[in-house]
Amino acid sequence: MLVAGCSNTQFLKRTCPQPTDPKSAAETPAPSTAYQVGCPDVLEVAFRDRPDWHAVAVVDVDGRLPLAQPGNPRVDGRTLQQIRDDLAALAGCSPDGVSVQLAAARSARVIVYGPVRGRARAVPYQGPEPVLDFLKRVGGLPPGSKLNQVYVVRPNVAVSARPQVFPVNVGAVLVDGDPRTNVPLQPDDQVYVGETKQSSLSRLLPDWLGTVYRRVTGLLPDDWWPFGKAQKPGEEPPPLFPKFGRSLDD
Repeated sequence: MLVAGCSNTQFLKRTCPQPTDPKSAAETPAPSTAYQVGCPDVLEVAFRDRPDWHAVAVVDVDGRLPLAQPGNPRVDGRTLQQIRDDLAALAGCSPDGVSVQLAAARSARVIVYGPVRGRARAVPYQGPEPVLDFLKRVGGLPPGSKLNQVYVVRPNVAVSARPQVFPVNVGAVLVDGDPRTNVPLQPDDQVYVGETKQSSLSRLLPDWLGTVYRRVTGLLPDDWWPFGKAQKPGEEPPPLFPKFGRSLDD
């Protein structure tokens, strides 16, 4: 069982490296082209020939973007490209001269449940992103994730339908390149990532022992070192338990 857990850990480190700052990675705008804007998303708008029209604005509750110039178009439910075209038409210029970017996604969320302290995490929704692409981007598959227990739950509250559960075959997607279970996410989806027994056990141990246990089982980064000096790229990691005194060869 320990061997299987370590195998999963090494596989995740190779295929799903963790971002340096998962929280920042999750909040950094990276919308898909199909992302539909809604209230209260924040948009940044710029006009090449009219720099004085540059603005950062929040989509209002009526679905409009409150701009002084060239107007306040309805943007709710429209993509960034469609909004760009609408603004270009209002300004009487080419769409190439207009830039519309998502400064902050606030209109919808995806809830992630995973092995990080076993808590739920709300992540800004940024379009119909495949679930594993999403988890890799936001650091949702840390070492300790159980690869045969990844699910997408779609509540379907908005459409008054029964909830749907989509199992995700992580191995088939990442190893075989089979995208059939790599479900594109929708607003308010819930993503559940199981936790290995090694990861669960590490949270029950005392701090000093839990830290050593996580390092031995690979649940901590390879460059982690508890006694100060971090491992440099390409450098051999120091021994987990330093030797004291002189060796017999001295």
